Amino acid sequence: MFKYIMSKKDNEKGLIGIILCIITFIVGHLVLKHISTMEHPPVFGNTVYILIGSTFVFTSALGAVLIVKYLYDAKKRRERKERKRRNHKIYYLDKKNKTENDQNN
Repeated sequence: MFKYIMSKKDNEKGLIGIILCIITFIVGHLVLKHISTMEHPPVFGNTVYILIGSTFVFTSALGAVLIVKYLYDAKKRRERKERKRRNHKIYYLDKKNKTENDQNN
């Protein structure tokens, strides 16, 4: 599964990451709003579920922001590289002119 994800293009990897962030956000919101507000939550106390839910929500939001930033930076990087390639002119030296100049000097 990991090789499959890593073989994809940047846009597809970003889309998969954002979908995972949305799922994590939904799970965190569910834990935060429903399980942590129960009278007697299962296994742990309310504080632990509040911390877990808040962590999931924060992590998913941060992940989505970082993925969008990475995709935007990659796009800018490609544009900058293309602009640099277009503006850079390649000059070739003629061997014939070089030898004539050497003979004259």
